[in-house]
Amino acid sequence: MWIKESIKRGNKMKDHYSLPGIDIFIKDQLPEHVSASFVFEYISSRVPWYLMGNVEIIYVGLFPEMRERDINAYFENDAIYVTSEQDDEMDMIEDIIHEISHSVEQKHGDLIYGDSLLEREFLAKRGRLENRLKGKHKFPAAFSVSPDYDKATDEFLYKDIGYDALNQYVVNIFPSAYSATSISEYWAIGFEEMFLGDRQALKQLCPVLYNKLITLIKELKEQ
Repeated sequence: MWIKESIKRGNKMKDHYSLPGIDIFIKDQLPEHVSASFVFEYISSRVPWYLMGNVEIIYVGLFPEMRERDINAYFENDAIYVTSEQDDEMDMIEDIIHEISHSVEQKHGDLIYGDSLLEREFLAKRGRLENRLKGKHKFPAAFSVSPDYDKATDEFLYKDIGYDALNQYVVNIFPSAYSATSISEYWAIGFEEMFLGDRQALKQLCPVLYNKLITLIKELKEQ
Protein backbone atom coordinates (compact mmCIF):
# COMPACT_ATOMS: atom_id res chain seq x y z
CA MET A 1 0.00 0.00 0.00
CA TRP A 2 2.75 2.47 0.90
CA ILE A 3 4.32 2.05 -2.54
CA LYS A 4 1.10 3.09 -4.29
CA GLU A 5 0.69 6.06 -1.95
CA SER A 6 4.32 7.13 -2.29
CA ILE A 7 4.11 6.88 -6.07
CA LYS A 8 1.12 9.23 -6.03
CA ARG A 9 3.03 11.69 -3.87
CA GLY A 10 6.21 11.10 -5.85
CA ASN A 11 4.47 11.87 -9.13
CA LYS A 12 3.37 15.20 -7.70
CA MET A 13 6.82 16.09 -6.39
CA LYS A 14 9.12 14.23 -8.76
CA ASP A 15 9.81 17.27 -10.96
CA HIS A 16 11.44 18.95 -7.98
CA TYR A 17 14.08 16.23 -7.65
CA SER A 18 16.65 15.29 -10.25
CA LEU A 19 18.93 12.30 -10.60
CA PRO A 20 19.52 10.98 -14.13
CA GLY A 21 17.36 7.94 -14.88
CA ILE A 22 16.34 7.42 -11.26
CA ASP A 23 12.81 7.68 -9.85
CA ILE A 24 12.57 9.20 -6.39
CA PHE A 25 9.63 8.42 -4.13
CA ILE A 26 9.07 10.04 -0.73
CA LYS A 27 7.25 7.62 1.56
CA ASP A 28 7.62 9.57 4.81
CA GLN A 29 8.18 13.27 5.24
CA LEU A 30 11.67 14.61 5.82
CA PRO A 31 12.38 17.08 8.64
CA GLU A 32 11.54 20.66 7.67
CA HIS A 33 15.19 21.70 7.70
CA VAL A 34 16.16 18.98 5.18
CA SER A 35 15.50 19.92 1.56
CA ALA A 36 15.12 16.93 -0.77
CA SER A 37 15.68 19.22 -3.74
CA PHE A 38 19.04 20.35 -2.36
CA VAL A 39 20.07 16.77 -1.51
CA PHE A 40 19.43 15.35 -4.98
CA GLU A 41 20.77 18.38 -6.84
CA TYR A 42 23.95 18.19 -4.77
CA ILE A 43 24.41 14.48 -5.48
CA SER A 44 23.77 15.05 -9.18
CA SER A 45 26.44 17.75 -9.23
CA ARG A 46 29.04 15.54 -7.51
CA VAL A 47 28.50 11.98 -8.74
CA PRO A 48 28.70 11.39 -12.52
CA TRP A 49 25.50 9.99 -14.00
CA TYR A 50 27.28 6.96 -15.46
CA LEU A 51 28.07 5.71 -11.96
CA MET A 52 24.38 5.51 -11.10
CA GLY A 53 23.33 3.09 -13.83
CA ASN A 54 22.60 0.26 -11.39
CA VAL A 55 20.08 2.30 -9.38
CA GLU A 56 16.52 2.52 -10.64
CA ILE A 57 14.64 3.91 -7.64
CA ILE A 58 15.37 5.75 -4.40
CA TYR A 59 12.82 5.35 -1.62
CA VAL A 60 12.90 7.81 1.29
CA GLY A 61 11.07 6.78 4.45
CA LEU A 62 10.98 4.63 7.55
CA PHE A 63 11.46 0.93 6.87
CA PRO A 64 11.38 -2.02 9.31
CA GLU A 65 14.67 -3.39 7.96
CA MET A 66 16.47 -0.25 9.09
CA ARG A 67 15.28 -0.57 12.67
CA GLU A 68 16.00 -4.29 12.72
CA ARG A 69 19.54 -3.84 11.37
CA ASP A 70 20.23 -0.44 12.99
CA ILE A 71 21.13 1.19 9.67
CA ASN A 72 20.20 4.41 7.86
CA ALA A 73 20.21 3.11 4.29
CA TYR A 74 20.68 0.04 2.15
CA PHE A 75 20.83 -1.04 -1.50
CA GLU A 76 18.67 -3.94 -2.67
CA ASN A 77 17.21 -5.08 -6.00
CA ASP A 78 18.33 -1.96 -7.90
CA ALA A 79 16.78 0.32 -5.26
CA ILE A 80 18.25 2.52 -2.55
CA TYR A 81 16.27 2.80 0.66
CA VAL A 82 17.23 5.75 2.86
CA THR A 83 15.73 6.85 6.14
CA SER A 84 13.67 10.02 6.35
CA GLU A 85 15.02 10.56 9.88
CA GLN A 86 17.99 12.74 8.94
CA ASP A 87 19.99 15.13 11.12
CA ASP A 88 20.82 17.35 8.18
CA GLU A 89 21.17 17.39 4.41
CA MET A 90 24.80 16.26 4.37
CA ASP A 91 23.93 13.17 6.41
CA MET A 92 21.35 12.21 3.79
CA ILE A 93 23.76 12.96 0.95
CA GLU A 94 26.41 10.74 2.53
CA ASP A 95 23.88 7.93 3.07
CA ILE A 96 22.79 7.95 -0.57
CA ILE A 97 26.28 8.24 -2.05
CA HIS A 98 27.40 5.39 0.19
CA GLU A 99 24.66 3.17 -1.25
CA ILE A 100 25.45 4.30 -4.80
CA SER A 101 28.95 2.97 -4.13
CA HIS A 102 27.50 -0.44 -3.24
CA SER A 103 25.43 -0.44 -6.44
CA VAL A 104 28.63 0.21 -8.41
CA GLU A 105 30.41 -2.51 -6.46
CA GLN A 106 27.65 -5.02 -7.23
CA LYS A 107 27.80 -4.34 -10.97
CA HIS A 108 31.57 -3.98 -11.37
CA GLY A 109 32.94 -6.32 -8.70
CA ASP A 110 35.32 -8.06 -11.10
CA LEU A 111 37.01 -4.80 -12.02
CA ILE A 112 37.24 -3.73 -8.38
CA TYR A 113 38.35 -7.01 -6.79
CA GLY A 114 39.43 -9.29 -9.65
CA ASP A 115 43.20 -8.81 -9.33
CA SER A 116 43.18 -9.01 -5.49
CA LEU A 117 45.21 -5.78 -5.19
CA LEU A 118 42.53 -4.04 -3.16
CA GLU A 119 42.24 -7.05 -0.87
CA ARG A 120 45.99 -6.97 -0.22
CA GLU A 121 45.92 -3.28 0.61
CA PHE A 122 42.94 -3.73 2.93
CA LEU A 123 44.40 -6.70 4.83
CA ALA A 124 47.77 -4.96 5.15
CA LYS A 125 45.96 -2.07 6.82
CA ARG A 126 44.11 -4.49 9.09
CA GLY A 127 47.50 -5.91 10.08
CA ARG A 128 48.86 -2.45 10.88
CA LEU A 129 45.81 -1.69 12.99
CA GLU A 130 46.19 -4.96 14.89
CA ASN A 131 49.87 -4.20 15.56
CA ARG A 132 48.98 -0.71 16.76
CA LEU A 133 46.55 -2.19 19.30
CA LYS A 134 48.67 -5.18 20.24
CA GLY A 135 48.16 -6.13 23.88
CA LYS A 136 45.14 -3.86 24.30
CA HIS A 137 42.54 -6.04 22.62
CA LYS A 138 42.07 -9.65 21.54
CA PHE A 139 41.19 -9.57 17.86
CA PRO A 140 38.76 -12.01 16.21
CA ALA A 141 40.41 -14.86 14.32
CA ALA A 142 39.23 -13.60 10.91
CA PHE A 143 40.42 -10.04 11.40
CA SER A 144 43.78 -10.19 9.64
CA VAL A 145 43.00 -12.99 7.16
CA SER A 146 39.50 -12.37 5.76
CA PRO A 147 38.49 -9.14 4.00
CA ASP A 148 34.80 -10.04 3.93
CA TYR A 149 32.13 -9.02 6.41
CA ASP A 150 32.35 -10.97 9.65
CA LYS A 151 29.84 -10.46 12.45
CA ALA A 152 32.41 -11.05 15.19
CA THR A 153 34.74 -8.47 13.65
CA ASP A 154 31.90 -5.98 13.21
CA GLU A 155 30.81 -6.29 16.84
CA PHE A 156 34.43 -6.16 18.02
CA LEU A 157 35.07 -2.86 16.25
CA TYR A 158 31.67 -1.34 17.00
CA LYS A 159 31.11 -2.52 20.58
CA ASP A 160 34.40 -3.67 22.14
CA ILE A 161 36.61 -0.87 20.85
CA GLY A 162 33.91 1.64 19.86
CA TYR A 163 34.03 3.94 16.85
CA ASP A 164 35.00 7.02 18.87
CA ALA A 165 38.18 5.33 20.08
CA LEU A 166 38.70 3.48 16.80
CA ASN A 167 38.69 6.74 14.84
CA GLN A 168 41.80 7.70 16.79
CA TYR A 169 43.50 4.34 16.25
CA VAL A 170 42.95 4.26 12.46
CA VAL A 171 44.67 7.62 11.81
CA ASN A 172 47.14 7.25 8.91
CA ILE A 173 45.83 3.72 8.25
CA PHE A 174 42.14 3.85 7.28
CA PRO A 175 40.01 6.79 6.11
CA SER A 176 37.58 6.15 8.98
CA ALA A 177 36.70 3.61 11.65
CA TYR A 178 33.85 2.17 9.61
CA SER A 179 36.10 1.53 6.60
CA ALA A 180 37.92 -1.14 8.64
CA THR A 181 34.72 -3.20 8.95
CA SER A 182 35.12 -5.06 5.64
CA ILE A 183 36.61 -4.61 2.19
CA SER A 184 33.14 -3.69 0.92
CA GLU A 185 32.89 -0.81 3.41
CA TYR A 186 36.51 0.14 2.67
CA TRP A 187 35.45 0.53 -0.97
CA ALA A 188 32.31 2.47 -0.03
CA ILE A 189 34.10 4.94 2.24
CA GLY A 190 36.71 5.49 -0.45
CA PHE A 191 33.93 6.19 -2.94
CA GLU A 192 32.47 8.76 -0.53
CA GLU A 193 35.87 10.39 -0.09
CA MET A 194 36.34 10.58 -3.85
CA PHE A 195 33.18 12.65 -4.33
CA LEU A 196 32.70 14.35 -0.96
CA GLY A 197 36.09 14.45 0.69
CA ASP A 198 39.76 15.08 -0.02
CA ARG A 199 40.88 13.16 -3.11
CA GLN A 200 44.54 13.93 -2.57
CA ALA A 201 44.43 12.63 0.99
CA LEU A 202 42.71 9.46 -0.24
CA LYS A 203 45.39 9.00 -2.91
CA GLN A 204 48.17 9.24 -0.33
CA LEU A 205 46.50 7.06 2.30
CA CYS A 206 44.90 4.39 0.08
CA PRO A 207 46.72 4.39 -3.28
CA VAL A 208 45.25 1.12 -4.57
CA LEU A 209 41.72 2.13 -3.63
CA TYR A 210 42.21 5.53 -5.23
CA ASN A 211 43.56 4.02 -8.45
CA LYS A 212 40.67 1.55 -8.60
CA LEU A 213 38.23 4.44 -8.39
CA ILE A 214 40.05 6.46 -11.04
CA THR A 215 40.22 3.45 -13.38
CA LEU A 216 36.54 2.64 -12.89
CA ILE A 217 35.46 6.24 -13.45
CA LYS A 218 37.52 6.44 -16.64
CA GLU A 219 36.26 3.13 -18.03
CA LEU A 220 32.59 3.84 -17.33
CA LYS A 221 32.86 7.35 -18.76
CA GLU A 222 34.20 5.93 -22.03
CA GLN A 223 31.45 3.31 -22.40
